Amino acid sequence: MNLYYIRAAIRENTGQVLTFAKIRQLLLEEGLISQSEIDQNPMAKEFEGYGRYFYTEECSVDVIPNPEIYVPELLDESFDD
Repeated sequence: MNLYYIRAAIRENTGQVLTFAKIRQLLLEEGLISQSEIDQNPMAKEFEGYGRYFYTEECSVDVIPNPEIYVPELLDESFDD
């Protein structure tokens, strides 16, 4: 069970964006999944980042003053003419 896929399907079909907690609650109420399945499945939880895997790494980068100078122009002005 992947809550990201379930949330995307709900949003696509209903236009509602539900929280992961609400989706888990609804799945449990409908008997579509058990609490132990939720507890054992990492895809049943919201992504918490990579911090637990890289806890020894320094989490900082140097940002130059004008980083946009390194972004190439993808379309030139005459593209729409």
